[in-house]
Amino acid sequence: MAKRTIKIDLFDRKSLQSAIKQIQQYRDDLPRKCELLCQRLAESGVQVAETAIAESPQGKTITLTTDIRPEKAGCKAILMATGKTVTSSDGRSFNLLLAVEFGAGIKYNATENPKASEFGMGVGTFPDQKNAFNPNGWYYLGDDGEWHHSYGVKATMPMYKTGVEIRRQILAIAKEVFE
Repeated sequence: MAKRTIKIDLFDRKSLQSAIKQIQQYRDDLPRKCELLCQRLAESGVQVAETAIAESPQGKTITLTTDIRPEKAGCKAILMATGKTVTSSDGRSFNLLLAVEFGAGIKYNATENPKASEFGMGVGTFPDQKNAFNPNGWYYLGDDGEWHHSYGVKATMPMYKTGVEIRRQILAIAKEVFE
């Protein structure tokens, strides 16, 4: 961050008033700068998430939204991803966002999402998973009434990659915004 210097002549009343005015202007501009920081970080995160989502055929079922709002003590930014949930005939739900984030099937997911164990997710964690570790894949009955072969879903990790990139860029962006 660039240093902001305010020069004061302690024996000059106008110099003191000028310094007070500069400090007040800086203080009054902080909320705008906090919001700009949140916007820039959110934009960066959206770009990374969209790229990772686009790597997956299931990506078209995922929606990204941002919520940026001023707060009393600065600004709050949230990047949210929502995925289509598919419910099987026996009532079990399968969320495609979770599949894209953590993967399903070992063929595409030899390396798991680094956050998988923290959230209890990953290949083979879907209830009653029988074929996740079968290198030959499996068949499932589609909505069209036909049997389809699958190796699962590749974990493109859009939210994990987004978090890594935002943490990588935060200092540089903050320096630009608060100069």
